[in-house]
Amino acid sequence: MNILVGIALMFSPFISADDDLKVKAEGVKIDFLTDIQNTSGTIGGFEATIHFNPEKLSESRITGTVDVATLSTGNNKRDDHLKSDDYFSAEKHPKMSFSSLGFETKGDMFVMNGKLKIEDVEHDEMVSFSFKDNIFKGEMNIRLSNYDVGNFSKKKPEKTNVKINFLIPVA
Repeated sequence: MNILVGIALMFSPFISADDDLKVKAEGVKIDFLTDIQNTSGTIGGFEATIHFNPEKLSESRITGTVDVATLSTGNNKRDDHLKSDDYFSAEKHPKMSFSSLGFETKGDMFVMNGKLKIEDVEHDEMVSFSFKDNIFKGEMNIRLSNYDVGNFSKKKPEKTNVKINFLIPVA
């Protein structure tokens, strides 16, 4: 019996090429800047399942959510309005989510294609990021008009751009 355990331990590094990464929540930073009144802010409550290996992109996958109730622009009245049913309906739809569909490399950057879900609307989006020293750092640009959110859906699409920047440390 001890021989079997010894053999299993000896080969376990080769059998379990574990590419799952754990988010260091205390270091996560997600901020945004909108074309709409040049509003900036942050969102938190980031949770994710990350299976990422730059050498095996076809086997990599990332899913994550943010908590709509943490949305902050530095203006409490505006924040409450954005969380209301007029916009993001934080009580009915407490999370925004993203699920990867595939990855590719572009120079020293990675591009992740996936589905972003806000309320009940999903849309294809691209995320550009680097991965160095166990830190994901990147950005994505979305149009809120694609998600039928509040009066953003009534505005000209080019006026509803949101640039999202993130820094996600992992172990």
